[in-house]
Amino acid sequence: MPTFLRELIQPAAALPQADVCLVGLPLDFGTVLEGGRAGAAGAPDAIRRELRRYHKTYNLEHNVSLDHLRIADAGNLALRVSADHAAKHQLIREELARLLGRYPRVVVLGGSHDGTYSTVRGLFDANGAQAVGGLNLDAHADVKDKPGLISSGTPFGKLLREGFLAGKQFTEIGLHSNLNTKEDIDFLHAQQAHIVPLAHVQQDGMAEYMTRALRRATSSGPAFVSFDIDGCAEAYAPAVSAPSADGFTPRQATEAAFLAGKAEAVRLFEVVELNPLYDRDHQTARLAATIITAYLTGVAALLSQSST
Repeated sequence: MPTFLRELIQPAAALPQADVCLVGLPLDFGTVLEGGRAGAAGAPDAIRRELRRYHKTYNLEHNVSLDHLRIADAGNLALRVSADHAAKHQLIREELARLLGRYPRVVVLGGSHDGTYSTVRGLFDANGAQAVGGLNLDAHADVKDKPGLISSGTPFGKLLREGFLAGKQFTEIGLHSNLNTKEDIDFLHAQQAHIVPLAHVQQDGMAEYMTRALRRATSSGPAFVSFDIDGCAEAYAPAVSAPSADGFTPRQATEAAFLAGKAEAVRLFEVVELNPLYDRDHQTARLAATIITAYLTGVAALLSQSST
């Protein structure tokens, strides 16, 4: 029986049917456009290294074995070939729609958060051009109104304004008290989206809010969960595009990811904004890999329940 997670991960070409497919988005221009630190394009490879290095196929906390999980890896999308930002986003949309047409779940290794604008449009296309629900776990709302600009500060605003994302089925979890404008919060309220400030998670715990948000997001079909690792406190995640002193703990992050994995209708899960150029002993990349492993554990738990 396989002991390490790396033994389960096979190239997508060799595994046309799988429970989960990994894909990397080596992208950081959207963060640079917002004045953030370049370097997130190296995130997919950094996450893969940590995912393969340590994690085993048994989860003690939940008493779940991952050894029967089929995990395909589609590699990184060819986003460094062209300097055309709009063309890169079109490629992301097309490739995500293709992968979601083949696999029940796709895990995105990011990459700047602007990529979500097109991964979610890929989910929209795979859902028969129907608006989807979702969650953003993040310090920032990322709903800025910048017409014609695809940046890391705009993805959810563009998705809501253009009708790809249903406002009533969208939740922002972990927004920081002094990192968001009143205009952005007013916009989310106007869209009938749901907001869970970081302080509420710290006071009441992650499970309650995550469970409610997942229920809303999946109420009428497929959904996504986007985890911006800059939502974690800088003590745990120094290597991000926009670090913050306050934020999620690893415990809260992995709890959210596990619950996302257990939700069958969550077809797209992302970890974004890792910037390995600023890492300390691979600390942040390891946290990103741990969050993804928690998601995979949730998937394994779901599949085990379905087979009994």
